[in-house]
Amino acid sequence: MAIRKRGRGRWQVRVRPFPEMTVPTRAAAETIELDLKLRVKLGHLYREKPVSLGQELDGYLARKVAMGGRRGQLRPKSIAFLHQSAKPWEPLRKVLIPNLRRAIVEDCVAARAAVAPVAAANELELLKACLRAAASRGQAVDPGIFEIAPVRHEPAEGVALELAQVHAIGSTMPERIKRLVPFCGTVGLRFSEAVTLTDDRVDLEAGEIFIPHDLNKGRRAKGVPLARFEVQLLREQLLARPCGTLLVFPNEKGGVYSKSGFRAIWLPALFAAGLAHKETNANGRSSIVADFRFHWLRHTAISLMARAGMKPELIAERVGHRDGGGLIYRRYRHLFPSEVRAAVGLLDALVSEANVRGAAEGSGQ
Repeated sequence: MAIRKRGRGRWQVRVRPFPEMTVPTRAAAETIELDLKLRVKLGHLYREKPVSLGQELDGYLARKVAMGGRRGQLRPKSIAFLHQSAKPWEPLRKVLIPNLRRAIVEDCVAARAAVAPVAAANELELLKACLRAAASRGQAVDPGIFEIAPVRHEPAEGVALELAQVHAIGSTMPERIKRLVPFCGTVGLRFSEAVTLTDDRVDLEAGEIFIPHDLNKGRRAKGVPLARFEVQLLREQLLARPCGTLLVFPNEKGGVYSKSGFRAIWLPALFAAGLAHKETNANGRSSIVADFRFHWLRHTAISLMARAGMKPELIAERVGHRDGGGLIYRRYRHLFPSEVRAAVGLLDALVSEANVRGAAEGSGQ
């Protein structure tokens, strides 16, 4: 018998292979019994009761956070990225999954792509992943949604600065933080790695800093050996930072810089260095728009290391890439104008030497 009374106000339902369930009324027990038997009978053809997109998104995000990804538990930054990618679907939260149609989703994606194509691509990818999970859990999903073409966008091409330009950016920043730019411009730290660097992960005597696995995008701890001038920059920075903080590159209150907080000093510094411009919106309000991203200091550092003669596999090890240097030349290595001019000078010297040799041989005959 599938339903048994287990005391006053307690009815137990047991349908194999599901775990037993206890409910307060017989009517509820009969409803559950019918549903469970339908699941057994229909197998993969069974459809769950429809839920809204909002419920499914919330459940999907909660499971992702709890279960982690391919590399283990998600970092706080990854969790924030998932929630940010789910926000544009807020207007459709109340729509039941079976009622969600390709036309509705495609129109939303097209409108979003016209303003922010990169974000639109991520948001569509998240929605498809959520709906694939919903379909596997018994929801009826419009298959046309999975056929929506990915949003195409051209990734921003990185830029590498000359050392003089790197120092020009830092020169107009407050004394307590100005060394962050030349330090990241040669070491290649990511923003989150730099602004969370603390005393206990700096060894000035050994000339090394340590990045723990939870702060490294590659999910592995790394030690970064430093050049002598980089060690000197850190020595100066430890004297210039606000008192009473363990952070090497803190904000004015001794805490960790947020991206928006750092942008307040980053944008004016870029503008002073000629790496940003001003734009005026429809309301007549003027704002500074960056022509150079902080992450491109990593491009600069990698290009400088390559220019100095470091092998790609050594550069990859220092900056935390796990591909042995393949990404270095595909994305991060940029040629400096002065580097090209120097190479042309080598060609000039080669031709001049050949001409002298030819003239000498001709006079000898």
